[in-house]
Amino acid sequence: MRITTLAAIALLAVGACAKGDGAADSTTIAAGAASDDPAVKAANVANAIAANQAGADSILTANGYTRESFDKQLLDIAADSAMSARYAAAKK
Repeated sequence: MRITTLAAIALLAVGACAKGDGAADSTTIAAGAASDDPAVKAANVANAIAANQAGADSILTANGYTRESFDKQLLDIAADSAMSARYAAAKK
């Protein structure tokens, strides 16, 4: 069930990439939010996209992702319970 839920969140995040709200483009995650942990990095990117849906593609690119690679990262996180816990803790 947890994997299904996180996979659904991943699909919603990628789907939100196509929608814009006209907000200013902020492509990078704040230096304090950067992380070497892939689960925390993905959560920070998801938070940035949620805050600025219009800049989703730019946010992904600035953080080394494509839509496809970010989706795969979220699925990998969903498949690992420890990574899922770190993602959930970092997700706002």
